[in-house]
Amino acid sequence: MVTLEQIKLLESKIARAINFVTQVTEENTRLKKRNDELEETIAKLKEEKTKVEEGIVSALGRLNQFEDAIERSLSAAKSSPAAVPEAPEKRQEIPVQPQPAPSAKPGPQPAAEPPAAPPSVYLVDEEPAEEEFEEAENSGEAELDIF
Repeated sequence: MVTLEQIKLLESKIARAINFVTQVTEENTRLKKRNDELEETIAKLKEEKTKVEEGIVSALGRLNQFEDAIERSLSAAKSSPAAVPEAPEKRQEIPVQPQPAPSAKPGPQPAAEPPAAPPSVYLVDEEPAEEEFEEAENSGEAELDIF
């Protein structure tokens, strides 16, 4: 025979089972909502990824165009050296005043000056020679302008 205690024990087990099913159902609903949110996030991330990839491809394309333009300008400069003629060396004449010869008078003489007669015109280079540039590069005195 079934006793009253067995029926109460059965009722308590059924109540716990109902609570468990309710909790699992709520958790299932909550997880389904979270799954939907994550799927939306994934879709947005895929869209953003596509946009980023398109931006990178576009930037690489512009970089290739830039490199091509530089290569064309460098090859044009190499193939036509007459396009950029070198400037002839400029010289400027500077007149020199002749100095009077020292007098041969007896007595105290002023400080003696060199007897060599200077030329009437000196030639001065306005641009330093290539050798001077090479010396400056080798000695570390040259400055580099990158920009």
